Amino acid sequence: MNKLEILGYIWIFISISLSMGLYKLEISNHPIDKKHEYIKEHRIFGSLTKYLSITSIISLIILNLKFIIDKDYKFIVSYGSIWLFFFFFTMLTGVCQKRDSAYFNRGLIAMFSLLFAMAVYAYAFRKVLF
Repeated sequence: MNKLEILGYIWIFISISLSMGLYKLEISNHPIDKKHEYIKEHRIFGSLTKYLSITSIISLIILNLKFIIDKDYKFIVSYGSIWLFFFFFTMLTGVCQKRDSAYFNRGLIAMFSLLFAMAVYAYAFRKVLF
């Protein structure tokens, strides 16, 4: 196995782990705890995050199948970074809180940290994204 193939399989493992976490946080009907249930009810974007999560997980499955079947490393480099950016965007819509929410300040901190992460990834993958 060469290094590129090993990186591809690491990407598959990480992306599947992220998608399971995204499912548990955004789509699952069973809340993690009462705080999580309260936060899900007080989101600014409502059910948009749920639909973004479903789209993100479906695109991830297609991306991973393309890699496993065709062993297309250029494809995973090109579209894997875009999927990661989309994942962070989905999480950003998930942590946005309504102003009257008790967790509004915590949501702002999470929002700014996710925006910073998106900026870092956009800069790191600037040749691929732009």
